[in-house]
Amino acid sequence: MDRYLLSNVPHIVDLQRMTAQTIETRVDEAIQRMQFALSDSYDNVSVFSIYWKSDNTGGAEDSSLFIQTLSKLQNVQTCQRGLSDKDRVFSLGPEVVHRAASQSGSRKLFILHYAGHAIAGSTPDSLIITPKIGQELGGGPEINMSVIKDELKVTGSESSGLDVLFVMDSCCAAIAGRGGKAKGARVELVAATARKGVSNSRKDGRTFTQHWSEAFTKLLDIGKPFTCDDIIKDITPDSELEQFPSTFVLREGWDLPITFRLHPGPIESILPAAVTSRTVVTAFHVKENPNSPPLKQLIDYLNKAPVPITVLAVLPTSSTLLLLRVPAFLQELLVLPRVALMLTDS
Repeated sequence: MDRYLLSNVPHIVDLQRMTAQTIETRVDEAIQRMQFALSDSYDNVSVFSIYWKSDNTGGAEDSSLFIQTLSKLQNVQTCQRGLSDKDRVFSLGPEVVHRAASQSGSRKLFILHYAGHAIAGSTPDSLIITPKIGQELGGGPEINMSVIKDELKVTGSESSGLDVLFVMDSCCAAIAGRGGKAKGARVELVAATARKGVSNSRKDGRTFTQHWSEAFTKLLDIGKPFTCDDIIKDITPDSELEQFPSTFVLREGWDLPITFRLHPGPIESILPAAVTSRTVVTAFHVKENPNSPPLKQLIDYLNKAPVPITVLAVLPTSSTLLLLRVPAFLQELLVLPRVALMLTDS
């Protein structure tokens, strides 16, 4: 391991010391969560599709089609929710989040689908869903979908093994993609957009949900794993998509694709090089001194960990300062107080 002089280490303010055993336990927990999160095989898929009951342009039919399409997967639970004109975000939001958070299993995918109409909210990052085409903001029933999406991203960050997929069949859907990224989870937004808006009405032709469902079924029947990027690629060449000049997949969590497969596979214990190559340097303040048995045991554990962890330095201070190089994915999941020291690779 490298030698560091204490003068190379930033000043430490209000640093919380931990035992070597606590650090080992928390690192082990983070590694297990990382292994779950990096598996692209789900043992539980929950689908929640919503539409407005008062929408007479095909929202209910698109919602039913989406539920029918995703039901072809194994280990899937579905729920179709017709919104009344009295529904608001404070009633729908907790219901959606509860369904996502209450899923059982070690590897879970929650899919939120909306078929209907939407308008831009009062802020640049708010998407408001409405039951009518061309409804003015504040001019009728409305729900801020961006609030629900942000709450689901928080749920994904806080729940082990939970990924979230949003399939938005509405106008202005790109607005919903503005916001912070989730940590420790894959979060994707799939939608279509157009400069003059998307009608999302079956009266004007086939909707995005119809095209998405057709592509999903086609790829599922092939029998190989596929992603939302593959679905979009299958949709894009369609000559009927004049009202959808732009379709997109936006990742709002880890830069890894959500993957669909007909038969779930086992969780792989070997992590791909792509997720361990980007590293950061971080530091912890350990209660024990550098020559103590607990600290030696911790270093031995770190050297043998199933993810690449490099012990850069063990520095004697009033106790011990431990400098580590760890994968950036792992660093996001560590629930430990750290020294204010982080160096990223160029």
